Parts: sequence; C-alpha cells; structure tokens
Amino acid sequence: MNTIPLTLDAFRPTYTVLGGGRGAGCNDGFPVSVLLLNRGPRLYRAALIQDLVKVGFDSIVSMEGPVDSPELEGITSKYPQVRFVCLHEEANLGARINIGMRESCSPFVLVMWNDLRLATSTLSSRFFDKVTELGAACLVPTLNDSAGSVVPSISHPAQSGKAFKVVPLPPKADGEKSLYPFDACGIYSREKFTSLGGFDWTISNPYWQKLDFGMRAWLWGESIRYAQALRLNYEGSPQPDDTTPDADYGRFWLKNLAPSYRGDCAVLPRSRLISYLARSRMGPASGLEEFKAAREWVSACSYRFKADAARLADLWDPLS
Repeated sequence: MNTIPLTLDAFRPTYTVLGGGRGAGCNDGFPVSVLLLNRGPRLYRAALIQDLVKVGFDSIVSMEGPVDSPELEGITSKYPQVRFVCLHEEANLGARINIGMRESCSPFVLVMWNDLRLATSTLSSRFFDKVTELGAACLVPTLNDSAGSVVPSISHPAQSGKAFKVVPLPPKADGEKSLYPFDACGIYSREKFTSLGGFDWTISNPYWQKLDFGMRAWLWGESIRYAQALRLNYEGSPQPDDTTPDADYGRFWLKNLAPSYRGDCAVLPRSRLISYLARSRMGPASGLEEFKAAREWVSACSYRFKADAARLADLWDPLS
C-alpha cells in the first residue's frame, strides 16, 4: 500500500470491547488513563491491574489479541475500571496504540507494557498538574531494567555530514528533550496525539514507527520530554529494537529526513528521488510510486512543518 495515512482514523480494525462503559471512571479522579500493551506471558495480568487500580487509575484499557483469554470476564467483573479491547485481526504496535487512544477517554494516556511496573505506589496531584503545564505531546519515563540499571531511553538527534543519527543516552534532567518515546512508553496528550495523526500503521517495524511519530511531533512543533517523577521498572530485559534500514526505513526517510523546510512550509524536492531509490529496497517502479505517495503526503501536511531534520538537529538543545 502506497497511501500514507493523514489521520488517526484512516485504519479501523474490527474489535470487541469487554468491560465497563467507555466513560466509566474517566472524570472521577486522575486526568490520566492507562493504555496497557501486552506481550509475552500474561501470568500476572490481574496483579498488575490491581496495582494500577491501587495507585488510583480509574480508567484502564488493555489491548488484547484475536484470541480471548477466559480470565477477562472475571477481571472486568472485579474491576469495573478495566476495559479489554479484543482485536478480531492482527495489528502492529502503532495500530494498537491508535485504537487504544480512541477507546481511552481521559485527556492524557499512560502507555505501558504488561512487563513493566510503576516504581511508586502513588502519583501526586502536583505531578498531574505538571503534566498539564508542560504541554508536551508525550512525557517519557525513567526506565530501569530488572537489575535496577537505568535504560538509555532518551534519544537525541545528531547531524554527521549528510547523515542523520539518533543517539541513545540515559536521562539527565527533568524536562530533557527526547526524539521519540522509547518502547512507546509515556504519558501522551490525546489531543496532540490525534492532531499529529497518531502512529503510521503502514510502517510495520516498531523502531521506525516510533521514530516516525517522534520526528513528526518535533518537526510539526510539538515536543517529547522526560518526566523524572514517572518511573517504570522492567520485570525482565527491555525488548531490543531492530534498527536495520529495511523497507520501512524508506517510508520513514521520505516523511522525515527528505523534506526541506522553505519559508513557512515543507516540500519534498523531486531531486530526492535518486537518493531515495538508492536507499529503497524496492524496484524502480514501486519506488517511484512510493515517492509520489510521500510527495502527496508532504504537500498535504506542508504547513504543519516548523522545521526540517537538518534544522532540528542543528538547533537541538536537550534542556531548552
């Protein structure tokens, strides 16, 4: 598929929702819902949900695969705060988050995995005030591995000649910039997420999908920042990203690295075609169609851009 989605609703897989009504609990306490992503064994699902309820979250959406688990009805009867979204078809990470964001009802949504645990049993009202004050598209947490070591989850851009590089580092200071949300974890503004078009579900590699979302946020004038008070611990090892420049890299490159910012808008110059075909894993005909689709997307979004990738890297100040 060559078409690049412009909105969050461009792809709507079918699914069933188990549990309380969509508005249940959303305005009673925290301004933050939880969107729970699942991977690997789910042996301690009920315990994790219990912990989140104890912290005070009154709206939890759990993304489930096509096969329903027999324990889901028991959990929903015990915890009316929880809703399970059971997909009828396979969907990649970005598509799942897009669905979960639509099904969440709070102004902010904490996205986390089932193999993570909150490092604190409480979150202060001052913290939630700060979430609102910062006005970021996403606030990313401190992530610790199972040994207690801090994961280098903050990413900075760097320009080396014509090459754009992503440099992962441990977080240093509250409010520090990050190029994208590591492991997709963080507190997202639903309004800004929707305005940005969510994750591009046509990019299947999770790394390029996450980096595409982060780059788009920064290039369109939004921000992703580190929230020191939000701490999550992995029960095992963090999932490694596949950063291989595969076919998905070509679409990421066309949307984020190839556009040039001129005056008050961005364009994808025709001169980028040769560079793209050299990077692309496609044949000339397919590559040309992909390039045309990207030019149409950049043209449709041209006035959303506030910078291009080179300018973003040149002016990047992690603590500004």
